[in-house]
Amino acid sequence: DALNAVARKFLSKIGMGRETLEGVVTVCVEMQDGAYKLTTRLQKELRRFYYVTPTSYLELINCFQTLLDKKRKEVSESKSRYDVGLDKINSTA
Repeated sequence: DALNAVARKFLSKIGMGRETLEGVVTVCVEMQDGAYKLTTRLQKELRRFYYVTPTSYLELINCFQTLLDKKRKEVSESKSRYDVGLDKINSTA
């Protein structure tokens, strides 16, 4: 529940639909839980310690936000080029 609340708090600011937000929050929680389970397995099988901390969860969320911003910018630039191309085609026709 705490992971849900943290993800929802940070991701609600980036402007996505409710359903999408819920899906992203679910994926973030599952990734953190999966990482924790893998660290337990790693410890048992290889006797190696790897720590999954609250900071690593915040880094996951921050990485997602950064990647989303980058992809939104790329899509916006591509759409702009497409629109300019369509305008040029329409003006020559």
